Amino acid sequence: MNVSIESLLADAKFLVGRLKDHDTAAESLAEQTSGLHKDIESRNTYQENLKELNKVAGHRPRSTLVLGIQQENCAIRSLQGENDELRQSLSDHQSALELIMTKYRHQMVQFTKDKNFLQVFPTNSKFSADEKQDLMKTQMLMDKIHEMAVVMQSAIKADEEAFQSQQEYVSTLETENRGLRDLL
Repeated sequence: MNVSIESLLADAKFLVGRLKDHDTAAESLAEQTSGLHKDIESRNTYQENLKELNKVAGHRPRSTLVLGIQQENCAIRSLQGENDELRQSLSDHQSALELIMTKYRHQMVQFTKDKNFLQVFPTNSKFSADEKQDLMKTQMLMDKIHEMAVVMQSAIKADEEAFQSQQEYVSTLETENRGLRDLL
């Protein structure tokens, strides 16, 4: 009976080893099935997202979507070109306005000098006819300069309003562009 108990113990050890191997194999199979389950879930999520995108796209074929994107790109390039033109125009306007303002300041300095001159020498004093005529011409020129100053101020105001409206328009286009890109 000794042999049979020893053989039973040896068989029991062998069976315990096989059970451990089976447990290890079962655990690895469980891990693999959970990984496969996660892959299936992610693929299902991908399919659902793809279906939603197709619904949003209106079931249009890809060629239609690509054509739409190309048209959007053309529109964006056109807007970028227009933006560059507007920036160049703005730069030209600003340089012209700076030139006008420089001349305006110079004329205003001259105007104040001439005005001070006329206050020092009133027209009622004893000047010759030519001197009075020169003073009258100077007075007329000062009046014209004053009128020019008023016109320049209104032009500056109009230019600032136009610039502000252009900025608002560009801002609107940029917002619309971002919205369209988000849709794509």
